[in-house]
Amino acid sequence: MVDASSIPQRLFGAALFCLVALTPLAWIPHASADEARELFQQAWQSARSGDRSRFQALEPQLRDYILYPYWQYEDFRYRRAVADPDEVAAFLDSHDDWAFSTALRRAWLKALGERRNWSALRRYGATADTDENRCYHARARLAADDTTGLLAQARDLWAVGHSQPDACDPLFKWMMDQGGIDATLAWTRINRAMAEGNPGLTRYLARFISDADRAWLERWLQLDRTRYRDLDKAATWPDTAVTRTITETSLRRLLKRDPAAAMVTFGELDGHFSWGEQVRGDLMREIALMAAVDLDPAAAEFIAGVPDAHVDDQLTQWWARLALAADDWPSLLQVTGRMSAETADDDRWRYWRARALSEAGHNAEAVDVLTTLAKETNYHAFLAADRLDWPYTICELPSDVGDQATAAVKGRPDIARALELHRADLENWARAEWGRAMRRLDVDELRAAAAVAREEGWYDRAIFALGDSGDMRWYEWRFPVMFETPVTQAAAREKLDAAWVYGIMRSESAMMENARSSANALGLMQVTPGTAQTIASKHGLTYRSSAQLLDGPTNIRFGTTYLRELLDEYQQNPVLVSGAYNAGPNAVNRWLRSRPKGEAAAWVETLPYYETRDYIPRVLAFTTIYEWRLGLPVRRVSARMPDIESGNIALNETTEVVCSAGPAEAAADAP
Repeated sequence: MVDASSIPQRLFGAALFCLVALTPLAWIPHASADEARELFQQAWQSARSGDRSRFQALEPQLRDYILYPYWQYEDFRYRRAVADPDEVAAFLDSHDDWAFSTALRRAWLKALGERRNWSALRRYGATADTDENRCYHARARLAADDTTGLLAQARDLWAVGHSQPDACDPLFKWMMDQGGIDATLAWTRINRAMAEGNPGLTRYLARFISDADRAWLERWLQLDRTRYRDLDKAATWPDTAVTRTITETSLRRLLKRDPAAAMVTFGELDGHFSWGEQVRGDLMREIALMAAVDLDPAAAEFIAGVPDAHVDDQLTQWWARLALAADDWPSLLQVTGRMSAETADDDRWRYWRARALSEAGHNAEAVDVLTTLAKETNYHAFLAADRLDWPYTICELPSDVGDQATAAVKGRPDIARALELHRADLENWARAEWGRAMRRLDVDELRAAAAVAREEGWYDRAIFALGDSGDMRWYEWRFPVMFETPVTQAAAREKLDAAWVYGIMRSESAMMENARSSANALGLMQVTPGTAQTIASKHGLTYRSSAQLLDGPTNIRFGTTYLRELLDEYQQNPVLVSGAYNAGPNAVNRWLRSRPKGEAAAWVETLPYYETRDYIPRVLAFTTIYEWRLGLPVRRVSARMPDIESGNIALNETTEVVCSAGPAEAAADAP
């Protein structure tokens, strides 16, 4: 194997020529698209396995291939430390809109810094977007005695709440030699370190402050060691800039551990320290929000005292949830009246305001709100229809994208390379290129992109493109019926609703067979390898490797088996099972202990995890739409939501589906 990094720059071209000349593939004049793709995949796999000679030998056949710049990217990535900087810079400039450009630029600038190529860094390092590369660029300027404005830049890089990369040390030494660290800057970094939970860093920083301030810093560290249990004793401290800094940040640290204690401690310290109007209001808002998320009954009174300028939509919504959890309908009605127009017009708060109006005896007004909402197509609209005992409204629009528009989008270079990356099984790069392209399209082009993706069998990209375009009523495209036989068979085997399985799949992966999450959940139903191994052991299924979970039918088998387990554990309650599927059984069990039981819709609305709070309604709405798509009897959403404690369901099981003359819906779709 030839190591490109060991070849002097002037000899690299000759070495490459020899490699090409020696390979029997070198004389192939032009490859077809399929042949080029196969060669590219071979080259890519060779590079990944460390076979650079094979990678380089395939280069001549790929020069006319649409993904040839990806070959160049991989080549530059490999020899970034020895490549001609001007050549790399020119390549990056000419491919700035390609998905690999940011990662390659970062890696290249870091390599220049590690090699101390200061001249190249001075020319190109101003584009650095990481602290490590910013430090390298600053050092390049130091090497050229170009220090105008550099001290301020060094101070900004130093004053963070964590340790910076070793590459920054020479810059920081120069800064110290210039007297760039004073007590004010030191306290700024101390405060940020404590806020980030890095007390060890503050011990190093103590050398930059006075002896008197070190005594206060030691008190702060003692408070941190005791988890701020004695922070109320700060009421006896003098009111100084240092003590205000300590108490402000300490309250925020206490808040993360114990919102109730932070609320009480704030009351003890408020008025003693002159934090300033902005800081005081910010503190009150943060404490009020966290206490409300905890559903602390004392939070309502505390929220009422937050200055109006600091009461934003997030706090108002949790104020409303606090009232909902307490069955305090008059307060809920009052709080929804304080919401911004945009928030109040959200389907969830229209529904809960209608409920509050009804409980307050304003039945006619409540019915008006529910009637308007029930003409839409989303979870809260279905709940509104259930309250009125109305049929559901699903008004489908036929997809309408002309061939010319589709061809125009397909011919875009960014779309074309995304499609080719998809065909070459480089899915992460394909999605990255596709995502970049979508940000450049208008509404009509997004519709056409959905048509292109659907034609390609890339269904999740079609779903996302339609979501971005706002065309929520193209249900055939947004809710594709895929893997129908495996879903139907698995649902029958596990005694599950097939539509609910589809609702889970659609919410989990947007029907992406090879989906991978940051938590290593895989496939259509996002099953983790650990869960698959456990299921296999308990149910006698064959599990050899995580690769199995990227096969649709296999993934469906494991996912539906897990759903059956959860249904048996949670008394056949789809609300709890959907929550456990998303957040895990431990989280659901914790919420069952700590959140008020009763009406399932209210329980869901007050969950502390925003993802699960939106996930459960999304699954239920998608399940309803899939029942309609599959031609099955459509159950009411409320019929899938037994009371959390009693399990009672008071409504009729099924409903008709009509297309009313109501306004177009904004479906609850956030895949």
